[in-house]
Amino acid sequence: MIQPQYTIAVGGIDTDIGKSYVTGLLARYLVNQGRQVTTLKLVQTGCGEISDDIRLHRQLMGQPLTDYDLDGTTCPYVFPYPASPLLSARMVGKVIEAEILDQAMARLQAHYQWLLVEGAGGLLVPLNDNLLLLDYLAAKKMPLILVTSPRLGSINHTRLSLEAIKSRQIPLLGLVYNLHGDHPREIVQDTLHECRKALTDYGYADHLIIVPDIRESTAAAWQTLVSLVQQE
Repeated sequence: MIQPQYTIAVGGIDTDIGKSYVTGLLARYLVNQGRQVTTLKLVQTGCGEISDDIRLHRQLMGQPLTDYDLDGTTCPYVFPYPASPLLSARMVGKVIEAEILDQAMARLQAHYQWLLVEGAGGLLVPLNDNLLLLDYLAAKKMPLILVTSPRLGSINHTRLSLEAIKSRQIPLLGLVYNLHGDHPREIVQDTLHECRKALTDYGYADHLIIVPDIRESTAAAWQTLVSLVQQE
C-alpha cells in the first residue's frame, strides 16, 4: 500500500524567531510516532558546507546526518555571508533557482512520508530578483506553520505575516508561540492574547501551540497540527 505524502512549510515572522527549533521538534515528534520524516532547509546563509539548521534538526530528532544531508539535497543553497538569501547568493555570483529547490523537494518527497520545509528569514524575504519566499511556498500550495514569539515587535510582525498569508490563500495550520528566551511576564501574556486575537481577526481557527523551551518538546501539542494536515 502506498503511503500518503505530507509536506508542511515552517515560516517565521522574522529571522531568528525559532523556525529551526520548531522544525526539529516537530520532526522529532513525528519520529517518535513512527513516521518516516526528514527536513528541508531551502536556503541557509552564514555558514559553511552543511547547513547549521539541518545539523540542529538532526540533533533534535536524535539522528545522525543522512546521505541527503551530506550531498546537499536537504539544503540546496548554503552561503557564507549572513544576510538575505538574495544578497548572500549575489556575493558569491550565484542565483537561487526555484527549479533547484523543486528538485530537492521532489527527491525527498519520494523517500519520506513527511517532509518539513523550513524557510529562511521572514516570509517576504527575496530568494532572487523575481521571487519572494512566501510566493514560492504559495505556488507549492503547502500548508504553513507560522512561528512567532513574545519579543517586542511580534504583534505587528504576526499581523503583517497573517495578512500576507491570507492574501495568497495559503493554508495556515496555526501559530507556534516560541517562549524561548527571557521575556517579561506581562509582555508574554499580552502578546499571546494579541496573537490569538489576530488569528480570529483574519478568519483563522485558534490553533496556537506554545513551545516553553527547546528541551520540552513533549509540552507542545503537535498532534493538533498534524491532524489538520492529514485531513486535507
